[in-house]
Amino acid sequence: MMRSLRSEGINILSYGVKEIENSPSIIKNIDIGEIVDKKENIKLGYYISAKYENYLRPIIEKIDKEEKIKKLKILKKYQDLEFTEVGVDDGL
Repeated sequence: MMRSLRSEGINILSYGVKEIENSPSIIKNIDIGEIVDKKENIKLGYYISAKYENYLRPIIEKIDKEEKIKKLKILKKYQDLEFTEVGVDDGL
C-alpha cells in the first residue's frame, strides 16, 4: 500500500522522536511519516494525516476484523481440543 501512496505523490519520510519533540510543528507538514527511534534504531509506527482517514479507515477496520476472526478460530480449535480431552478422560 505504501508504494501506491508514494506513486500518488504522497511523501513518506522518516522522522525521529527527538525531531518531533524538539519541533512539534513538524507534524503539520507531514502527510504520512514513519516514526523511528534513531537512538534504539527501531520503527515505532506511522503518523498518518487526518485528511487520509476516510481513505484508510475501511482498510484498517477490515484488517482488524480479519485478525480477530483468525484469533477466534485458533481459540475455538484449542477449546475443541480441550473438550475432546475431557471427553476421553470421562470414558466417552
